[in-house]
Amino acid sequence: MKRYVVIETLDQMKAMSDPLRLQILTHLIKEEYTGKQLATLLSISASKIHYHLKELENHGLIEVVRTEEKNGIVQKFFRAVAYDFKISEELLPSVREETLLLQESTINQLRMGISRVYNAPEDSFRIFAEESQKPPFFLGNCEIKAPREEIKTWLLKYRALLDELGEMEMRHLERIKSGEAVDDEEIFFLLSVGFMTNEQLFIADDETLPEGYEMAGGVVVRKKRGEKKSHDEHSKQSSDLA
Repeated sequence: MKRYVVIETLDQMKAMSDPLRLQILTHLIKEEYTGKQLATLLSISASKIHYHLKELENHGLIEVVRTEEKNGIVQKFFRAVAYDFKISEELLPSVREETLLLQESTINQLRMGISRVYNAPEDSFRIFAEESQKPPFFLGNCEIKAPREEIKTWLLKYRALLDELGEMEMRHLERIKSGEAVDDEEIFFLLSVGFMTNEQLFIADDETLPEGYEMAGGVVVRKKRGEKKSHDEHSKQSSDLA
């Protein structure tokens, strides 16, 4: 299975633009399925699934990876031809107004992320463990009110950081190949989604934490040291008065 496949024709784009086909494709990126298995998984008739599988196959997006005979019937197991699909720059003039494909692709990426969360080992989420035993973890969402051009500039910096992650991986794979490092079979999964919207949800009268607390990273807060000291001094004064 390839890492990337380039979408080079409008027909391929149209084949992918159907929400159900994108959902099928997302499942077939993860693992192989027969049409019957997909029909059960998605609660859709087998005939409808087979129609969409044929469309995806005809446009080179999925392929039959193996067959298996069961009760005299040959079952076809399908799989996506790649883990990721990139759009050729030559198609951009024809798809500038196309929004449905990106919206559906975003939704399917989020569905895949949810699946990865459920399938990850428990150790992946022990963020309250001792510092030395904490796994790399990031969780957060926010709304940023800033000019588009400034956000675009920030995104360029963020993409550069993602490139650093890719370079980090290549160095580690080279060390594993040369025997300098051991493959612990762990990977870091990161899903990023950001877009402009006119719907603001996080509207609060008070944007601060409750009095006496400060951020300690991620989902954890702690009492401010100054507040704790003040409380201790107050307790001492009360004791002295007693």
